[in-house]
Amino acid sequence: MYHLRIFASIALLCGTLCTPVFAFAQTTQGVETQEEIDAALKAAMNDPTVQEALKKATGWEKTATEAADAAKEAAAAAMESAKKLQKDYDKFIEEKTKEIMLSPEEIQKKTFSDYLDVKINPANPGSYEQVSISIESYLTDLQKAIIKWSVDGKTVSHGRGRQTFSFQNGGPGKTTFVSVSVSTNSGSVFTKDFSFTPVGITILWEANTYTPPFYKGKALMVPQAQIRVAAVPDTGSAISPFGTGNMVYTWEKNGLVHEGSSGFGKNVFSFTGPTPFNEIDVRVSVSSLDDSMNSEMRVFVPLARPLILFYEKHPLLGILYNKPLKGDFSLGKKEISLSAEPYFFSNEDSEYATLRYNWAVNGSTVQSYGRTLTLRNETGEKGDSLVSLSMRGLTKTSQSASQELKVHLDEEGSAGRPTF
Repeated sequence: MYHLRIFASIALLCGTLCTPVFAFAQTTQGVETQEEIDAALKAAMNDPTVQEALKKATGWEKTATEAADAAKEAAAAAMESAKKLQKDYDKFIEEKTKEIMLSPEEIQKKTFSDYLDVKINPANPGSYEQVSISIESYLTDLQKAIIKWSVDGKTVSHGRGRQTFSFQNGGPGKTTFVSVSVSTNSGSVFTKDFSFTPVGITILWEANTYTPPFYKGKALMVPQAQIRVAAVPDTGSAISPFGTGNMVYTWEKNGLVHEGSSGFGKNVFSFTGPTPFNEIDVRVSVSSLDDSMNSEMRVFVPLARPLILFYEKHPLLGILYNKPLKGDFSLGKKEISLSAEPYFFSNEDSEYATLRYNWAVNGSTVQSYGRTLTLRNETGEKGDSLVSLSMRGLTKTSQSASQELKVHLDEEGSAGRPTF
C-alpha cells in the first residue's frame, strides 16, 4: 500500500499522461487482495478523467508517429539527392579528366608547338607591310624537317628546312591567316597558326614654332619647342566601332615607352624638342580592346635650327614675303626698311617680349628692339654697309640665330647709319 502511494505521487508530478495511474492508486487505497486490485483498476479505467487522458495520449502517439514517418521520408529524399549529386560530380570529373589526359601523340604535338620559338618582324605590322616570320625549335632539328607555309589556306612555300617565310600584310581591317606545318624526321606533325589584322595608321606632327604669312613649308622642330604628334587610325571601314577614340595607343620616344601619354583613346603625344641637337624617333602601337586588330608606325621628327631671313618692308605693299634678301643687294633708293622674320622660334602667348634683337651695322650696335630697321640716304656716298642681326630667346635660351646682309650703296642711294 505504501508503495502504491509513492507511485501515485510520482505520477502526479509527471502530468496528465500519468493520470490513469494516479486514479488507479487512489482507487486501491485500503485494497489488499488481487480481486480488489482488479476491481479498483476497472473502476479507474471507467473514470471520465482517465478516459480523457487516454484519448490525449493516443492522439499524441499518433502525431509522434506521423512526424517520425515524415522525417524518414525527408531523410530518404535527401539521400536520393546526395546520390544524384555524387553521380553528376563523378561524371564531371570523368569528362575533365578525359580533356586533360591527352594521348601521347597529342602531348608531343602540344609540346612542339608550345616550345616553338617564333620571331615576327615587325612585331605589329602595318597595312601592306612586308612581314617576316622565322621559327626555331630546341626539341627537334628543323633543318631536317619538312616545313609548309600557307597564307589564307593556300600553300605558298613547301620544303625541307624552310624556317623563314615572308609575305605582304593585307589592307586596313583585313585579316591575313598564316599557318606553318612541320613534319619531323620521327614522323610527328604539328602546326601553328597566326593571324594579322592591321590598322592603317597615319601619323601627323606639328611644331609650335613661328613661320611668316604665306609660308608654304612646315613649321619645324627646334630645341625647347613644343611638338604634337597625332595618330589617325584607319580600320578599312567607313562605319566602324574602332574610331580614333576607341583604340589603345602606346607611345614610344627614342625607344622609351611613355606610360602617362599612352592608354585608351590617347592618340595625341606631346613632347619638347631635345637639346643637344638630335632627331626624335617616335613610335606608336595601336590596338583594339580585344586585340583583334593591331599595328605600329614610326616617324622620325628632324631637328632644325631657327633662322633669320630679311625682307623689304614696302610703305604701301607691306612686307614683300615673295622676295627674301640674301647675301648682297644694291640699294637704289633713298630709303629702305628691312624686316627680319624669325623662322622656327617658339610661338609664345605673352604680353612681354620673348626674343632679344641685337642689330649691328659695320660692327657697331644699333639701338633697336624690334624686327624692323630702316636704312636712309644721308650723305649720298658710294660704298658698302654690313647689316647683321642676332636673336635669342629670353626663356627658351637654346633657340638662337644670326644673319648678315651686305648692302651696296650707290651715289643716289644711301650711306651712313641705318635708323628707324
